[in-house]
Amino acid sequence: MSDEQILLNLFTRLDTSGDGVLSLEELRKGLLSSGATENVVTKIIEMLDSNSDGIITYQEYIQAINRGVM
Repeated sequence: MSDEQILLNLFTRLDTSGDGVLSLEELRKGLLSSGATENVVTKIIEMLDSNSDGIITYQEYIQAINRGVM
């Protein structure tokens, strides 16, 4: 499985509503269930939501990974 496929699978798992984007709550729950602290989650969300619209698109997700945020 390619790295891109692995990243897509993770994004899809976090997208519990299945709408193709991550709400801040979906991301928060996913990160907290992985053992991240609330402080770390808040910082990651701030870095991921580049346009501050309250959702994380797959493009924002990939851009953050490429910047080393996740």
